[in-house]
Amino acid sequence: MTILTDQALEFAREHIEKFYDSDFFPKPPEFEALWHQWEDVKKELVSKNVAKLWVTSPRAMTIAKPKSGFRVVHQLEPLDALVYSALACHVAPAVEAARMPADLHIACSYRFQIADGSYFAGGSGWTNFTSKTEELATQFSHVLVTDITDFYNQIYLHRLNNGIEAADAALKPTADDIETFLSTLNEKASQGVPVGPAASIVMAEAVLIDVDVFLRDQGVSHTRYVDDFRIFSNSPRVLQQVLERLTLYLYENHRLTLSSDKTFVMEAKTYVKEHLHNTYAEEKIKLLETLEVLNPYTNEIEEVEVEIDDDEEIQKAQLQAAIEKILAYEHLDLGLARSVIRTARRNNISAIASHLLNEFDFFVPAVNDVALYLHEVTDEELAKELLPQLEAIVDSPALDSQLVRFWIEWYVAQNPIYMATPKLRGLVFAGPNVENQALAAIAMKNIAWVRDHKAGVYNLGGWARRSILNASRVLPSDERDHWLKLFINNSPVILDRWVAKWVLDTA
Repeated sequence: MTILTDQALEFAREHIEKFYDSDFFPKPPEFEALWHQWEDVKKELVSKNVAKLWVTSPRAMTIAKPKSGFRVVHQLEPLDALVYSALACHVAPAVEAARMPADLHIACSYRFQIADGSYFAGGSGWTNFTSKTEELATQFSHVLVTDITDFYNQIYLHRLNNGIEAADAALKPTADDIETFLSTLNEKASQGVPVGPAASIVMAEAVLIDVDVFLRDQGVSHTRYVDDFRIFSNSPRVLQQVLERLTLYLYENHRLTLSSDKTFVMEAKTYVKEHLHNTYAEEKIKLLETLEVLNPYTNEIEEVEVEIDDDEEIQKAQLQAAIEKILAYEHLDLGLARSVIRTARRNNISAIASHLLNEFDFFVPAVNDVALYLHEVTDEELAKELLPQLEAIVDSPALDSQLVRFWIEWYVAQNPIYMATPKLRGLVFAGPNVENQALAAIAMKNIAWVRDHKAGVYNLGGWARRSILNASRVLPSDERDHWLKLFINNSPVILDRWVAKWVLDTA
């Protein structure tokens, strides 16, 4: 049985504050409530074994893939996100020590080093993956390229347990608790880690430690980035044999399968030419200066820093040109799009806002970055300029997606200019997301909405219930304080009580 340490919890807080709890959802205001009462929160979380902590199923939605189809993504309840981040912090050093040595560039993805709220030693390892591929292509005549189908959702939790124990036998109690924790998140299903939290990267790498060893023992050279394998030999026949053995090993030991659509053997030099140095790749290199992060959930490059000059007008022109180049491709290059959007966000450049909304359906796979960017750069003047485009988006089929609608509501709800228009107000208040309605009520100081909803607060799910508690800050002080104190005395849910206390103290 594991009891979380103060060090792991402090790391979890710093990680979520600096980065995110889920890469695919807005960071919820509940975390501010937890930081407000942090000592009480830590005291509660270390008061019992992890296996005895209350765990709730995460929020799950789908996000569009650039070409076709959807992937399921998750957001854990805030306390669960803290626990999961702390557990990953606890096992990450042992997992890193058990992986192939970093300087061999076999397991390239995300080498772990716990520091300053980050799990990672710096950089994504993508450049090492690419350079190792090029190096091996000069040494061997052929390459086998393959990857694992739906990797994160198919991870067998008992093998994750085994992988952590194999890394450090002293971590067996923690490995058991991680398996139980994830199984409870999955409503007792024995497969899958949540897609969205960075902690899942640690778990994914723990699972694949033995797979790297298996491939090494086959007498071939390989390099790997997350679930993407490139295996080299001078014999295509040998590579076919390795593929067969790897397929059976993954099935028998992990219940994982390789993607037949993405598996092939070809001449190594031809692979480098056609896949790493093709015209598309060369064009991309011209737009990018440094590669920083590759998203393990999408296998797309992201957080790449676009090369821009200091002059603001030149910056605008370069980012606009980059967006136009992205629009020229048949399908959205998710990594390149996210890099351009994030660069514009970091530099507070609003010049691409109109482009993103004009071509909103094309940029839907990056909707989280689009919404965060718009939220960051929108002032009163820009809000008025973008208003017609946002009203047009309301009728877009893109908003049939639950997650796309959630993000657009989230952006619109916090802007009084948008909420003053009937169409956008209707988008938020006629929608299914009470959390975004609550944000709108706060922005508009809509006392009537809060009064209408607080009577039924006990009949709502956790996310909606806490959002109404937060929105009660707009009520007259005597009404608000009386209701929140009554709620604190009657609620059986500790997170709800902490949110109510936070509002009581800060409204």
